[in-house]
Amino acid sequence: MDEPQHPPPGHVAAAKDGDLLDQASLPLLGLSAATLLAIFVGGAVGTVCRYLLDAHTHIPAGGLPWLTLTINLTGSLAIGLLIPLTEHVGPRAPWLRPLVVVGFLGGWTTYSTLAVDGVLLAKGGAVATCAAYLAATVVGGLLLVVAGHAVGRRLVVA
Repeated sequence: MDEPQHPPPGHVAAAKDGDLLDQASLPLLGLSAATLLAIFVGGAVGTVCRYLLDAHTHIPAGGLPWLTLTINLTGSLAIGLLIPLTEHVGPRAPWLRPLVVVGFLGGWTTYSTLAVDGVLLAKGGAVATCAAYLAATVVGGLLLVVAGHAVGRRLVVA
């Protein structure tokens, strides 16, 4: 008996009742246009907010990059808090998590700036500050996600 033929990866079959242009989702990505738009808008707003804060804040060379630390830690807390809340309202507002968690907070937080700040601190001889900054970001971020999630779950139950 012959095995069923599977289309090659990335192949998109035409819709049963029309062509791909009649479908509401983007089949290669598995995301609807509304979801992609929510991520795009949220990411743009989060990135602009972070940029505006950064552009108006002076941090001396070799000093603790407290702004990036604050942004990443507040983002971690917010993600932990919002995951249970967006799960709760997801059936009524499926665009909310992509907009706020993936988009806004994805644009708000910044791993690349964390990495650059760490390298600059180490290259500038502030190795202890670099280690403290990286540890505070990673450990603090994990703890704040857990704490935010605990609070978010309590809010959903309440």
